Amino acid sequence: MNAIVAPGARGHQKRGGILRNYGMLAGRVFQNLLDVPMLFSKYVDRVAIALSTICIVHCLAMPFVIALLPVTALVVGGDGHFHSLMLWFVVPTSILGFGLGLRVHRRVDIVAFGALAIATLAAAALWGHSAWDPSLEVVVNVAASVALAAAHWRNFREVRRLHHH
Repeated sequence: MNAIVAPGARGHQKRGGILRNYGMLAGRVFQNLLDVPMLFSKYVDRVAIALSTICIVHCLAMPFVIALLPVTALVVGGDGHFHSLMLWFVVPTSILGFGLGLRVHRRVDIVAFGALAIATLAAAALWGHSAWDPSLEVVVNVAASVALAAAHWRNFREVRRLHHH
């Protein structure tokens, strides 16, 4: 009587018994559990890139919106609130994305580049409104957002290079 067995299982049964097949299955399950952070990292990096893009669009569009629609400034409550609010999203998302990526690629330079961009964004959001010329603030915000998006892109690509699905 022939039982239905997985391909290649017959050879394993002859040499090491059926327990050897369960060991192979456990190895696959364990590998799938290790893949979970990488799947999560893929989405975190994409969200972080999207947040940086939103920041760039905001910094470039806000002067035009305020110039064309003065009522917008009254409704939105000024530019400083947006930057402070964005930091609440950008910082945790970036820490999570870079942290998960660092576990895979061990590239401290990518994380340091991202941390510098976040520090620049935080400085612009917290002190830029009161201390800097508005045009300098826009340039610094756009440059830091582009740098943060580039760091996340490098993080994303490096994780993908090392971790094949």
